[in-house]
Amino acid sequence: MSELPVLFEERRTANGRRIGFATLNRPKQLNAINLQMCELLLAQFRTWVSDEGIAAVVLDGAGEKGFSAGGDVAEVVRNVRGGGDQRYVYGDAFFDVEYQLDRLIHEYPKPLISYAHGITMGGGVGLTVGASHRLVSDRARIAMPEIHIGLFPDVGGGWFMNRVPCGAGILMSLTGLTVNEADALYAGLVDYFVPVEARDDVYAGLLDIHWSDNAALNRELVSAFLMAQHRRFKAGLPISNLMQYQDAIRFIAMQPNVTAMRDALRAAAAEDPWFKVPADSLSNGSPTAAHVTWEYLRRTRRMSLAQTLELDLVLARQFQRHADFPEGVRALLIDKDRKPDWSIKRFEDVTPAVVAEHFV
Repeated sequence: MSELPVLFEERRTANGRRIGFATLNRPKQLNAINLQMCELLLAQFRTWVSDEGIAAVVLDGAGEKGFSAGGDVAEVVRNVRGGGDQRYVYGDAFFDVEYQLDRLIHEYPKPLISYAHGITMGGGVGLTVGASHRLVSDRARIAMPEIHIGLFPDVGGGWFMNRVPCGAGILMSLTGLTVNEADALYAGLVDYFVPVEARDDVYAGLLDIHWSDNAALNRELVSAFLMAQHRRFKAGLPISNLMQYQDAIRFIAMQPNVTAMRDALRAAAAEDPWFKVPADSLSNGSPTAAHVTWEYLRRTRRMSLAQTLELDLVLARQFQRHADFPEGVRALLIDKDRKPDWSIKRFEDVTPAVVAEHFV
């Protein structure tokens, strides 16, 4: 396969119009997205908006393991750790372009079909969740795992995770909980279930649609086609844990502050082992990032997508300049010792002033 980090292809439909296919192409890195990839996608998606011959766009990822494990934050932190006056330039540019791309996907005027197969996390969720038609595969693993690296659930997370029912988005945001394809459907993060083995047939079916020059009509045509595919395959869906545990999750997410939520999770884990992983993840994550994330989710509950992404950029720049994000990435992704030395060790010691300085 080509060495280009994103592959672009245009395929002709049965009635002569074209569909643009964009494929993330760093399978050895689980298609982690970097600045170059975001720039390529942003430019090509804008070109396809203006091209009247392009009826729709498809976004997917190369390789068997997953769509995208998220942003290539290791590259961001390598630049930060390199020191010097330019140490924040790459990260600032990366987050800026990434969030521009996320917003464009949410607001895309033509049908945009994303396919979340396998591992789809962090920045990968940011690329898929805004599409007009969101497919999910079998054996999907979807998460916003930023708590593990001392970051917050960016890429518009405050906008879409606050819309997940029964507080499950708050739980996912603060614990990095990995969910399956049925959970993602329940959460409203995806729309249609299509097993990996059926992907090529579904793509062929998209090419057979009698596309019009009306974007609204084309969206209806895609919706009807993909719903038929979902009905065909939905019997293969696993059980949704988020649905099964919705009452308990709602109770945990409704706690008055993040420290109380941590304690409620620990109590739930003592009664049911399903809660042990998220309880440990929050307890062992960066206390500062947990408090900032809690405040971020509170502030964004009534924000628009555009306002949320603007706030994301403020926070992302600040997280680069504070200790826990570089340290979390070092521990998990660079040195891989999994022993982060958080700047503040106890949840109870994070002050409102420490939280507030991330928002300026």
